[in-house]
Amino acid sequence: MIHLNLRQLEYFVAAARHGGAARAAEALSVSQPSISKAIADLEAQWGEPLFVRLHARGLELTAAGVLRHREAHALLEKARALSMPRSGELAGLVRVGCLSTLAPRYLPDILARMRSEWPAIEIQLFEGDTEALTRMLERGALDVALMYDLGLARGVRLEAVTQLRPYALLPWGHRLAASASLRIADLAREPLVLINLPHSREYFLSLFRDAGVTPQIAHESTSLEMVRSLVANGLGVSVLTTRPVRDQAYDGKRIACRRLRGQLALQSVVLAYPQPDGFASPLTAPFASLARAGISKQADALTS
Repeated sequence: MIHLNLRQLEYFVAAARHGGAARAAEALSVSQPSISKAIADLEAQWGEPLFVRLHARGLELTAAGVLRHREAHALLEKARALSMPRSGELAGLVRVGCLSTLAPRYLPDILARMRSEWPAIEIQLFEGDTEALTRMLERGALDVALMYDLGLARGVRLEAVTQLRPYALLPWGHRLAASASLRIADLAREPLVLINLPHSREYFLSLFRDAGVTPQIAHESTSLEMVRSLVANGLGVSVLTTRPVRDQAYDGKRIACRRLRGQLALQSVVLAYPQPDGFASPLTAPFASLARAGISKQADALTS
């Protein structure tokens, strides 16, 4: 006889997704003891610990837990599909992660197209920095993530989407904006507004190091729109890769975007999957297809 049930697996997967029994219980509107008991019963049945209990930090999957989580998530997806009427339509839940600087620019259009073309696929969205998304992929808490390849991927599969070239961001009317293109060295003489996300920060600083100059950091922010607004208000210049359609900041002030000359390290936009062996849920294919087509097209239009 089978001595486990789908409810136990659902609770286990929720605890892994939310990083703790309390948060999983809140998300599922059940009691925390119900989550904890399901995990304990599964650990007893499988004879291996699924989580490491971290004081004040919740739960983290063990190596065995990562493998069991992938199997449990796949089984739950099959069970969801089996519970629905038969049709040729793809249906089920896809957990999508996206880098916080890329998400507002590209993701809403992709999700709108998903809803129109594949209405039976439910998207559960997570935003974060590259490091946080990588950790979620490694523990199987995401099915796919749209992010930059910053060399962090360990045990995940990457699929190239496009490459974005860094550009200079200047206040409207700034003396440097009179030039069609600039060098990184030109920006080093100005106060710099730096995007301060894990690893993204290091990428932008590396552009200055590679050019043999040291930037004068005036302000830092984790928000792309905050960086753009600080620049628009004359508080410095910046270097970014994600470029919104309109060259104006959140407060309506205009900004100038200029090409950067020279050999510059590009930022690779990738789709990342938790399975290093190449397997991915078939439900991720529509999202991946729309992401590849939409982002490449929009990136080309902005850099042409």
